[in-house]
Amino acid sequence: MRKLGLLTLAVVFMFGSLVFAAGELVIGIQGPETGNLAVYGQKTLAGAKLAVDEINAAGGVNGKTIKLINYDSRGDKAEAANATQRLINKDKACAIIGEPTSGATFVIGPIADRAKTVLISAGATAKGVTDNKPFVFRDTLLDSDGGPATVKFVMEKFGWKNFALITSVNNDYSVGLSAIFKKAVKDFGGNIVVEQTISDGDTDFSAQITAIKPSNPDAIIFSGYYPEGSLILLEARKQGLKAPIVGGDGLLAPDLWDVAKDAALGSIVYAGFSPEAKAPKVQEFVKKMESRGGADMFSAQGYDAVYLIANAMKDAKVTSCSDVKQRTAMRDALANIPMFDGVSGQMKFDKEGNAVKKPFIQAVDKKSDGKYYFKLLNE
Repeated sequence: MRKLGLLTLAVVFMFGSLVFAAGELVIGIQGPETGNLAVYGQKTLAGAKLAVDEINAAGGVNGKTIKLINYDSRGDKAEAANATQRLINKDKACAIIGEPTSGATFVIGPIADRAKTVLISAGATAKGVTDNKPFVFRDTLLDSDGGPATVKFVMEKFGWKNFALITSVNNDYSVGLSAIFKKAVKDFGGNIVVEQTISDGDTDFSAQITAIKPSNPDAIIFSGYYPEGSLILLEARKQGLKAPIVGGDGLLAPDLWDVAKDAALGSIVYAGFSPEAKAPKVQEFVKKMESRGGADMFSAQGYDAVYLIANAMKDAKVTSCSDVKQRTAMRDALANIPMFDGVSGQMKFDKEGNAVKKPFIQAVDKKSDGKYYFKLLNE
């Protein structure tokens, strides 16, 4: 009996060891799942979940499954900081995906960097987000690449030369992007004929449009987010100003036309992804996302972020997220990828952790069935 008991104990111990050895590698993800910018966080999470499901179905990473733990920051910087601390200290995450907004990423980036935990933003585009933070990356298109390319494109394709510029002064992303747009317009021989300011959360833009209207610009450059952008469009049409909006991926949301309707038609945005891109990998992703809320830039970059982290885990042979040496090796592997072929395009990281990739320039259009969409203009 004693021998049988010892044998049973040994089997139980071995089985327990195998279960422990298999274990899980945690990837954290945070962003606004509720609130004014909820579409960004929801879409990023949906794409990340698809990638985790695929990787686990294929056997996981280094003999372990990936566990995705998500928190809703509600678009609040303080809550984003708290979520980052929880993912690092409580959940022992190997890496974190988020925030999709620049302002919150400026807050959480230093937290992750001090903890030597990889952070990949799938949306932050403002200048300086990753600077001097070796563990902070982003797989989104830089504003410094997208803004000038878009200005050059619309000036050459549509002959636009005179622009109004609206900046949201309490939005880091908007302030930085306005500076980029302003320089690009000047560099390509255009004119900023009038400037106006707003704040995130404003809902009445009658004064700004009244001030812009006499200049009759070819287009209104708005560097902020879609909640304000859609209302600016409605006010412009109300006052008889037909100029379209030009902006960055902060306008890239169906909410733009859900609110503005036909007033959104002709709006120009740039982004690091388009579901209309013809690459087979992109179209496969679009099909997979049909049952998960649809494909867009945020879901694509959330998806790519998971695969970037998983590939770095494999290269660094990560088996324990608690081991700072393994997390550092993972960071080094991520920084040194020669080229990553993602659904949001081919990319590699520069020395500051910024993704080097091409912009997809898109316009709001309407199909014969009445559905709005972002039409790809530069493929």
